Amino acid sequence: MKVHQAVLCAAIGLVAIPIPSYEVAAQESKLALIRMAPAELAAHGISVRELRTPPFPNSCQVAGNPRLSVSNEFLAHFKARGFSLESLCLGISSHIHFDPETGRQLPLVHLPELARSRSANIPLNLPDCFRNAVPYLECNVKYDTWEFYRLKPDEIDRQSAIKLDALVRKFIESRQFSGVFQIQALGQGIFDSRYEWLLASPALQHGYGYALHGPEGDDPESEEVDLSTYRKKVDVGLPWNVSR
Repeated sequence: MKVHQAVLCAAIGLVAIPIPSYEVAAQESKLALIRMAPAELAAHGISVRELRTPPFPNSCQVAGNPRLSVSNEFLAHFKARGFSLESLCLGISSHIHFDPETGRQLPLVHLPELARSRSANIPLNLPDCFRNAVPYLECNVKYDTWEFYRLKPDEIDRQSAIKLDALVRKFIESRQFSGVFQIQALGQGIFDSRYEWLLASPALQHGYGYALHGPEGDDPESEEVDLSTYRKKVDVGLPWNVSR
């Protein structure tokens, strides 16, 4: 807790409630982007087609993103945590910065070669509640995923995820549909900009999943760092294959 907060609480006779250190750090720091060359990213198990690195055996084409592929080791790590290739690919294709349950920043690799693209940043790890590719339904959402912001109770909207779940299941069953689709395909004038695309697949626990779009407009203020510097920060998560 910051000193002035503790003093204020003491002055009015309240018990000081400590704030987790990563929350304090996140409020005061920029978004940390791990600068990597294509070969470095490949060493972490992800290949991007535009960067002309050799593709890995597991293509994210099954989840609607043929530009990404992942190594056997990368996939095995996430499968041990309950992910499928489809849910993993939807997660790393999402435009997200923060864990919606904890507010901790996700490890984000930054690819300078793709700096003008929304796909220049790729998460190198995902929260467990992304394992079934329906984070708005299964995560205990407390934080925004784009900027560090703790949501107020009236800003947490799980009901829309429950309604979407029913609509998507009906859509898939009535049309015997599989593959990638946009939310507008559900009809009834439905549009929600939070979803990049949706995937109907029997490989997913709920029969479908989605990649998150992220808001339009300015990105949070950020700074590029190397992996060594990134690992010293207290307010960030770690890549899947890196320990402190």
